[in-house]
Amino acid sequence: MLEDTKIYEAAKYPWSISARTLLKELDISLKEIDANTRALQQAQRRLLQALESKEPVTLEGKTSSEFVEFTSFFVAKVMVDAIKSMYFRRRWATAEAKRAERFFFKESDLKLATLAKHNFNWQLDPKPTRIAGREFSHRLHFANYLAATAGFHEREWKLVNKRMVNGCVLLRKGDTARVLRAAVEQLLISDVKRVSPPFPPNIQQMYEELEVIVRNRTERIKQEIMGEIVPEAFPPCIQALLADMTEGKPLSHIARFTVTAFLLNVGMDVDSILQLFVKAPDFREDLARYQVEHIAGKRGSTEYTPPACAYLVSTRLCVKKDKHCEFIRHPLAYYRRRRKWIKPKSS
Repeated sequence: MLEDTKIYEAAKYPWSISARTLLKELDISLKEIDANTRALQQAQRRLLQALESKEPVTLEGKTSSEFVEFTSFFVAKVMVDAIKSMYFRRRWATAEAKRAERFFFKESDLKLATLAKHNFNWQLDPKPTRIAGREFSHRLHFANYLAATAGFHEREWKLVNKRMVNGCVLLRKGDTARVLRAAVEQLLISDVKRVSPPFPPNIQQMYEELEVIVRNRTERIKQEIMGEIVPEAFPPCIQALLADMTEGKPLSHIARFTVTAFLLNVGMDVDSILQLFVKAPDFREDLARYQVEHIAGKRGSTEYTPPACAYLVSTRLCVKKDKHCEFIRHPLAYYRRRRKWIKPKSS
């Protein structure tokens, strides 16, 4: 009975520390999972639904399916790690985080606090509080709150608009589920493992099929972005970094990576980007060329994209936000939307 409970919890929250511990205890290999047709089908379904931004897969509620749900997540993660596409990883992380949020709504206040403590080391207290006729279920330390909501654009999530008690933000049950969802998404985006084919035969076939789908999808998105570069469509954060480069101001490592990855993804070539770095006080052409070519994927198998908005907020690179930033989660998404709007007007 205890083992059934463990499997059920791991199926609900396969990204959790307890689920990963259970996987090690069971000593399940990819070769074993390769023979489980249902697990492979479910893993593929999870990933395809993530790519299409459809409703995330949910636990079926049948005891026989819990092991399938549990193992399918790890196959899906292996696929994401192996394909090495940040676009793919973000889509998958978002879908899995939304799936987790469905379960968070059904948990007790104490269970949510336990999940937050064990997996994110949060100070989340299940302390019912009633203020001005409003019921709050939890208190979350403001530092944890700020880290989780860094990518939230809506005004209601700003710290100044939240009620606080003794350095903690008061949250309703739905708010708690939402910030936990953000933490899961951040965890899955950052939890990158070095995994490469070949895999057992059935998983290898899945990998090859998904790799083609992801490549075609990202190429299509690139085509929407590429073409004539429209600087007026650059997001404020990129424009600010370019202005600093023009003035010869030194940029941090993450700032250089962000602006380089962005410019490469909108179609600028390596030599043109190097010209922008010439004014940097510590400029060395050999080192700069190596770094730019690495980000471009010419010195490795990975082509990089700039960090998402949430990360740029956390590193203080998100500056001069404008009305177009609302509901945008990535600098390239900003550019793609603004470029479509600006080009017809300029032509």
